[in-house]
Amino acid sequence: MTLVSRRTAALSLASLALAGRAGARPATVPIVDLPGPGGAFGFNGFDLFRGQAVAQRFTVPADGDYGLARVGFWLMNNSDTAQRFLRVQVRMDALDTGGADSMPGGRVVEEWTTRVATVGWDPVEQYFRSERRTRLQAGRNYWVVAGSRAQGGNDPIWLFAKSGNEIGSSNTGTGWTPGFPQGALTLRVDAFPPA
Repeated sequence: MTLVSRRTAALSLASLALAGRAGARPATVPIVDLPGPGGAFGFNGFDLFRGQAVAQRFTVPADGDYGLARVGFWLMNNSDTAQRFLRVQVRMDALDTGGADSMPGGRVVEEWTTRVATVGWDPVEQYFRSERRTRLQAGRNYWVVAGSRAQGGNDPIWLFAKSGNEIGSSNTGTGWTPGFPQGALTLRVDAFPPA
């Protein structure tokens, strides 16, 4: 290697190192990882349609505030032809916004609207990426909420995890139920850890 090419290589490596420090995003970590689908009940879950929205609670680690990277869970579709729209939200817990019970609160911190990514009972893991890196406060409870305007029988299905119990809630048009223990739904929440 000649002196010129060594110098060029050294400058290139130094530039990469500086660019990496200045603009690199820290790696994400899972706050929640409830894999699936499957388990004792096979491929089952909650229908997401005009008459029912479903939510599952998660807790941010107490070691500092995290930045939301993405939310994902496993879905199937009761329709073999139509990919209905799905609305997914991350909401603050009602207890943190003046409510009397732990349930999805009225404050939405992140929201996505997209189509379910599958047709028929062919499960897919679908992710919803945060563009804002929403701050999730240390030690607080949040809710992942999913719903659809689809007609029952032609709707997305949020699948149960392989195992475990979590705190869930549902809304059948009369408001959210207080959180209650239920079979865990598939859920992955990835976040940027505290600096």
